[in-house]
Amino acid sequence: MKFIHKTLCLVTLVYLLQGCQAQIDPTKIEAAVENRAQLFLQDARISSVSINIYADGKFFSNHFGELDKGKGNTPTDSTLYEIASVTKTMTGYLVAKAIHDKKIALDDPVTKFLGPAYKNLSFQGNPITIQHLLTHTSGLPLNMEGIDELQAQGTKEACEKAQKILTNYTKESFLKALQNVTIQQAPGVQYSYSNVAPNILAYILEMVYQKPFEILIKEELFTPLGMEATAINLSDAQQLLLTNGYNDNGERMPSYKQPIQLWGAAGRVKSNSQDLLKYIQFQLQKENSIVQATHSKLFRDLENVWIGYFWEIIEDENGTRLEHHGGLYGMQNWMIVYPEYNVGISILTNASFPETSQLLKATATDIFNDILN
Repeated sequence: MKFIHKTLCLVTLVYLLQGCQAQIDPTKIEAAVENRAQLFLQDARISSVSINIYADGKFFSNHFGELDKGKGNTPTDSTLYEIASVTKTMTGYLVAKAIHDKKIALDDPVTKFLGPAYKNLSFQGNPITIQHLLTHTSGLPLNMEGIDELQAQGTKEACEKAQKILTNYTKESFLKALQNVTIQQAPGVQYSYSNVAPNILAYILEMVYQKPFEILIKEELFTPLGMEATAINLSDAQQLLLTNGYNDNGERMPSYKQPIQLWGAAGRVKSNSQDLLKYIQFQLQKENSIVQATHSKLFRDLENVWIGYFWEIIEDENGTRLEHHGGLYGMQNWMIVYPEYNVGISILTNASFPETSQLLKATATDIFNDILN
């Protein structure tokens, strides 16, 4: 038996259609989403999917399947997901805002803010800068305190241990460990993904704005955009809305439902379909110079792939798009924004295994191609 819940929320806006932008038929979107969702759910390891599209000033939220197998509890617009590393793009926006406010600069070395105790954050006299942190070219490790080894095991037990460590890991412990990091390559030369970098940026943002990162992201992003359900640390009521997550064996995996000690700038934001659509809409504000700055091409990773303020910027036959994936132990999501078409897609599932990310990306890409052609 299929459990399907759909909502269509229309937000009336006026846009001047430019270049390749064109009016998109809502019925075509609904048909494409329905078809691709059913194909996605043919994978027995996956039980639900939420597909959200912003197109020409309209919000489309579609939910399919069951969050918990056998319970018939289809996701809704209120279902909260851990969006994991999509959080980084939000941290990137705050950095762009700080640059706009002339509190920091892209070429500032991190020691300008952290002090001489962190002179180790350089290689042969070349210091790590704000730009290196944004583009994953700092040479910093992926994680601290042996978390990489635990997460690489991928078992429920190892992930539970990693979750427990990271939930209780303090800012003081993070900063102390950072003093013992050895940089083994020149910053700005090679892409190497790091969850440490965004947390350093959060610490710097706290210093220059003199307020906690969690308050800063709420004041500068969540509240102005009306993202009322989005947060790093959840209230008791919000915790009830956070979905369970599962691995490919159907085992319930750990989540960051309880408050954390670290900043959460690398991947601890929780959000729902409607708030993520508001965030996509925000990314398409061409008149917003700070948003547009976050889409700047700062580092060329591959021939057609650049890194901006944590966004991946990809160029192909369909023009330029922005992407970011987010994945945790029991849920994954992919966000893709097509500025030239005034379209964005957020696709989420409460399943996580090695192939999930590419299945999500392929489904989102197929939906875009379906509605375009």
